Amino acid sequence: MSTSNNTVSSAKNIWPKLITFSFILLVIVIAVSLLPRGFSQDLSVIGQGTNAVVLVHDGNILQSTDTMIAMNAVRDDFEEHVAFIVADINTPEGKRFADSRGLGAAALAFFTANGDQLQVLYSEQTSESLRRHLNTIFDYNY
Repeated sequence: MSTSNNTVSSAKNIWPKLITFSFILLVIVIAVSLLPRGFSQDLSVIGQGTNAVVLVHDGNILQSTDTMIAMNAVRDDFEEHVAFIVADINTPEGKRFADSRGLGAAALAFFTANGDQLQVLYSEQTSESLRRHLNTIFDYNY
């Protein structure tokens, strides 16, 4: 008789653990889904039929980080029409890109769909100023 009582007791003890585990898993899934998406570092997209904005990023420069935050704030409104790319100056690819274009850290370069460089900004960008520049440079209305 004690064996069946142990089986029933262990079945009852597993439910609180299973519910707790499920709750923790649900919280983790929700938290991960709320994390900001990263930016593409694929510079080969430039000139492939989509307008592009490239930030020459250096994590040691506050202006660069602030501009990246502004890019993230406007990305959802423009991502169907503009590729947002980060060229990390501390990587060989990012350094090569910046050097070949004569761009310094924190530069924000705008490219047409065919790869022509339209404009380069070095001033710190807010989401409002970046939205204004995107609308003006690419003739959008977002």
